[in-house]
Amino acid sequence: MVTSRRSPPQAAAIAVTAAFVWSTYYVFVLWLGPLVSPVATVVYPFLFGGSALLGFAWASREAGAFLHLWIEPAAWGRVLLVAVLQVAAITATYTAGPIDASLLSLLGDVIAVPLLLMAIYGEDRPLVRSPWFVGGVVACLVGGTLTIVAGHPLTPIGGWTLLVIPAIPLTMGFYFLLTARAARTTPAAVLNAQSFLGAGLVIAILSPLFPGGVNGLAAVSGEALGLFVVLGVTTFFLAQWLYFVAIGRGGLVSTAIWMSLIPAFTLLLSVAVLGIAPVVLAALGVPIAIVGSFAALEGQRRVNERAGPSPTG
Repeated sequence: MVTSRRSPPQAAAIAVTAAFVWSTYYVFVLWLGPLVSPVATVVYPFLFGGSALLGFAWASREAGAFLHLWIEPAAWGRVLLVAVLQVAAITATYTAGPIDASLLSLLGDVIAVPLLLMAIYGEDRPLVRSPWFVGGVVACLVGGTLTIVAGHPLTPIGGWTLLVIPAIPLTMGFYFLLTARAARTTPAAVLNAQSFLGAGLVIAILSPLFPGGVNGLAAVSGEALGLFVVLGVTTFFLAQWLYFVAIGRGGLVSTAIWMSLIPAFTLLLSVAVLGIAPVVLAALGVPIAIVGSFAALEGQRRVNERAGPSPTG
């Protein structure tokens, strides 16, 4: 299992690195947009990232549980969650834009993960009595909402695409919470490998229902395939592995809150690499959300000082 010696400063450094690597996802998706169909952008990163995770687990001699996961109902629940998350994230990136999409991910990490942990497992409930934590969560919501509402979408958001707004934080919150809990007995690399490979296979089978269909999976140039390999190895392997290492060193809640840096990194990459600059009001939402997440982190620190750390941090 993934339990490690607790080291908050080291966990913070690892989590910040994971947040930066994670933020490159949105740049890759928009780079790939003109080259491939949306269904390919869903399937191939899963397959390459999942394969990299499985190879890492095999090299670490931790792959023993991999085959057994395919007959576990809970594992297929995680497959469904991560498949829906990926489809929603790509939809949001193409419509609302990369910054808004990353803000929705922030709401999943900073808000959904801790609240689901409290509601489902009864852990870290003292946090709801911390004005720092509650105020930080409210600030995250305000900042995220401000950016999403005030931003200029790449294409209009409407109809069924509005479903991505609740889908991203909810599926992200449930997926990482359930995976972190399962990682107490099974290596996280194995869990994510099975989830990603399973989701890639499921979407591939259902590809006739997606834009581009089966032909979209076959018609992939060498350039696009290379970008898919890099995307799979970075966001779907390295970022995930770093995320769960940080959980082992610093706890689930702390690591989730450090992910608040994803929108800041996405904003910088969007401006520097893609030339996408949000309007001033939308850009203000990013620092507001980040300040809120750090306030929530401070609230968690104060609660832990008074009562001692919870099992998940």
